[in-house]
Amino acid sequence: MKTKQYIQGLTFLFGSMALIACADSWDEHYGNNGKSASESAADAPTLLAHIEADEELRPFLRVVQHVGYDAVLSSSQTFTLWAPVITNDQADSVIAVYDAQKQLRDNNGNLRKDKDNTAITQFIQNHMALSGRSVNSETKDSVRMWNGKYMVLTANDINGVPFKQKNIVASNGIMYKLDGKQIFRPNVREAFALTEKLDSISYFFTLMDDYKLDPEESVRRDVIDGEIVYADSVIKLNNVLYSSLAYIQREDSNYLCLAPTNEVWEAEFAKYRPKFNFNNEVSDADSLELLNTRLAIIRGRFFNLKEQKNEYQDSIKNTLYVSTSQYWGLNVFMKPRVAWNSATNEGILGGLTPVECSNGLVYVDPDGRIDPSKTFLQTRYLRVSNRRNYELSLLTVGAGDKAEYKDQSEVDQKTVADEVEYGGVIHRFETLKDKSYIEVKPVSYTGVSENNDSQIYFYLRNTFANTYYNFYVVMVPAYANKSGYEDKDCVELRFQATYAERDDQPNSSTNPMPNAAYYKIRETRLKNLETGTNYFFYDGKDVSAICLGKGLGPFKYSTGGGLDCAVRLCINSAIQNKMFSKGEQTNVMRINRVIYIPFETKEEADAYELDLSNLKEYIEQ
Repeated sequence: MKTKQYIQGLTFLFGSMALIACADSWDEHYGNNGKSASESAADAPTLLAHIEADEELRPFLRVVQHVGYDAVLSSSQTFTLWAPVITNDQADSVIAVYDAQKQLRDNNGNLRKDKDNTAITQFIQNHMALSGRSVNSETKDSVRMWNGKYMVLTANDINGVPFKQKNIVASNGIMYKLDGKQIFRPNVREAFALTEKLDSISYFFTLMDDYKLDPEESVRRDVIDGEIVYADSVIKLNNVLYSSLAYIQREDSNYLCLAPTNEVWEAEFAKYRPKFNFNNEVSDADSLELLNTRLAIIRGRFFNLKEQKNEYQDSIKNTLYVSTSQYWGLNVFMKPRVAWNSATNEGILGGLTPVECSNGLVYVDPDGRIDPSKTFLQTRYLRVSNRRNYELSLLTVGAGDKAEYKDQSEVDQKTVADEVEYGGVIHRFETLKDKSYIEVKPVSYTGVSENNDSQIYFYLRNTFANTYYNFYVVMVPAYANKSGYEDKDCVELRFQATYAERDDQPNSSTNPMPNAAYYKIRETRLKNLETGTNYFFYDGKDVSAICLGKGLGPFKYSTGGGLDCAVRLCINSAIQNKMFSKGEQTNVMRINRVIYIPFETKEEADAYELDLSNLKEYIEQ
C-alpha cells in the first residue's frame, strides 16, 4: 500500500496538546466558541479534508492524489503542511515528472522507488514537516522540512513565500496556505543532477549509490528457513564517496565543489586512464582502472567551507588536505578568487558564478582547473622512518663459500641534530623537517671483509603507469649525529643506483630478499647526468639532494590492488679498494629519504630543476 510505503518509519507520534502551541491566539483567530485547542484539533478535519474543501488548492490536490500522498495527509501521523496555491500547468508539470521517473531503473535494474522520485522529494516533501509548527507575532525560527531542507519560518511567511492563511488546525497537524510554491534548493549532491553540463559527475555518484537494509530500524516478522522476514523493512541509501571525499548530502554541512563539465570530464578521463594500468595479479583490473580514473578526476574538487580561513581569500584547501610537512602544498590552491591563471594554478574559482545550494556552493569548472600534481599525481617523499619503505640486502659471498647470514644489527635509524660544529663551522639542519636517517654499512662477520659494499632497496609506492619520473636521494654527513664521528668519517661516498619494475609473473629466484622474485632480474642502471658514468658521488660534507635520473620510464604498471609497489630502487656503495684503504672513501651510506617526482612528458621531466642547494622544494616553506 502507498500509505504504508510513505509513512513507515515515522515515529513522530505527538499528542494534540504537545502539537498545538499558542492555543489562546488560535482560539481568538478561529473563534472556537470556548473550546480548548485540543478539543478543536480533535474535532477538526484532516489535512487532506482541508485541501479538498479549498477551491484554490485543487491543482495541488491533483498532485497529492496522483503521487499517493492523499493517504499520508489523511493518516493519524502528525505533520505541518504548507499547501501552495499553484496553477494547473504547474500541477501538470509535477505530475509529468513523477510519471517519467516511475519508469526509471536503478543500477540493479529495479524501478526507482517513490521515495526517490523528485516530484515527491523536491515538491511534496518540500512543503511538509514531520511535526506540528504554529506561528505567532514573535516567530522567527528554522524549520526542517520532510526532505531535510531547512527553511526560515516567520509570523507571515516561510522562506519569503507569504501566507494566505496560517495556523489552520487539523486533526493530524497544522496547515498553512501559501501564495505560491516554495523554491526547492538542492544540496551539493542534488545540484549535480539539476545543473547543466554536470551529467558525468552526477552519473558517477549515482553509480556508487548503495541501498541497504537497516535491520535496526526494520520490524521483524518471522524467521523462515533461517532467513529473517521483515514485516516493515527500512532501506537506507549509502555512498562510499561521502566518507572518502565529502558529506555533500548532509543538509547541515557547508561544502564547496568545483565540478567538472562533461567536456572537462571526458578530456581528463582520456588523460588519466592510461596511468591506471594494473598488473595482471590484480583482480578486476579493468573495473579498478575505471574507478581510479574517475576518482582522479574528482578527488581534489571538494572543500569544507567550515575549515577555511579568512573566507578563503588567500588559499583554499580541499577535504584531502593533511597538515604535515611531508604533504605541504598538496591539496591547497592559492588565491582561489583572483582571475584564473593556468600557469600558476591560482584563481581556481575566478570568474565563475556559483550555484547556491542548501548546504554550500557548486562552481562549474569549464577549464579543468584542478592541477593533478596538487592531488593524486604528487611528489612523493619516501621516508626511512617507515620500515615498510625499504629492504636491506644480505651480503653475498664468492662461489664455493658458505654464507652465514646474520641479522644486520649494525644498521640503525638515527636522528639528525638541529645543529653541530664541524670544521670550525656551525652546520644547521633546519632544512630537514624529518630529521631521521638510516645508516647502511656492511655486515661484519667471519669470512667477510669490512670493505664490502653496502646496499639498500627502496619500494616506490604510489607510482603511475605511462608517467615519467625524476629520482633524488637525500644524504646526510657523518657528523649529523653530533657525536661518535671523526674527521676521517666525513669523506666521499661513491655509489650506484638501479631500478626495476614489477614483473607480470613472479620469477624463480635464489636471491635471499623476500620480494626479489617479483622484479625484473636485470635492473636498469642509472647514469650520472653530469659525468655520464654509472657512478654518483656524495662528498660527505653537508646535507645534499642528489639527482639519480630524469625522465625515467614511462613505467608499465600503476600501484594498486594487492601490490605493495610497482617500482623498486636500489642504491649501493661502489667503493674503490685503494681509496677505501687510504680513508678517502667510505662504504657507509646515511640516507634521509628518497624523492620521486612525476611528470606528464619526458620534456617536462628533463627541464625540471630541483633546488639542490637548500632543498627549498623539499621542505615546508
